[in-house]
Amino acid sequence: MKRKMSRWGIGPIFGILSIMYLITMLVVSYFYKPLFEIEFLPRIFVFTLGIVFLVIGVPFYVASVNAVTKAYNSNKLVTSGVFRYCRHPLYSSWIVFIVPAIVLLSNSLIGLTTPIFMYLILLKLIKKEEAYLESIFDSDYLEYKKNVPCILPYGFMNKM
Repeated sequence: MKRKMSRWGIGPIFGILSIMYLITMLVVSYFYKPLFEIEFLPRIFVFTLGIVFLVIGVPFYVASVNAVTKAYNSNKLVTSGVFRYCRHPLYSSWIVFIVPAIVLLSNSLIGLTTPIFMYLILLKLIKKEEAYLESIFDSDYLEYKKNVPCILPYGFMNKM
């Protein structure tokens, strides 16, 4: 019998790497403040956009945690709720909404590289989690993977 993967999958290593990178970018931004401020947009717009991302991202994250917990506890492939929009809603909530919100609220231009960094390490790390899911759910997961994007429902990041 295959050993069951943690409910958080690659989340802990993904989180540690992402937080380390984000903190580094925010520190660099702080020490070189004028150089790395978002100046090409009005500050009120950047701040408001950051708040909007948080207002969307936090409920999406909470829904994702609930969905992941239910899916893990059911030992069934769950494809409804937030899983109908992307295969990895927890990672998506951080990459698409929460981290960009933190960066915008910090007014850090260089910090905007953090979601890109997170996406790139996700490309590398997610292979282990997806291989595990394929081994457990076989053709059901392969079909789901074929029809549901990894992170975003639309756009260039949806065919991972």
